[in-house]
Amino acid sequence: MNNITGNKHEINLLNRYKLSITGINKINSLNNEEFIIDTIQGNLLIRGSDLTMQQLDIDKGQIWIEGKIDTIEYLDKEEKKKEKEGFFKKIFK
Repeated sequence: MNNITGNKHEINLLNRYKLSITGINKINSLNNEEFIIDTIQGNLLIRGSDLTMQQLDIDKGQIWIEGKIDTIEYLDKEEKKKEKEGFFKKIFK
């Protein structure tokens, strides 16, 4: 996780159309409706329409995405795991 941006992670969204993100480690998956990006703060989900990667610089930990942005969400595995455990605990009580 040691990149040129250090421990800095920023998300900048301009007019809900141009998105820049710093502090990325890698792109986990992408298509024109969804990007999943591994950042120094966790996995980040970007959803929208007509999404395109305009520029990617893994060495600097930066990405620029264009398209209509609908959702920016961090995917926290621990919270989801706890939610599932809670659901099953309720069923089998």
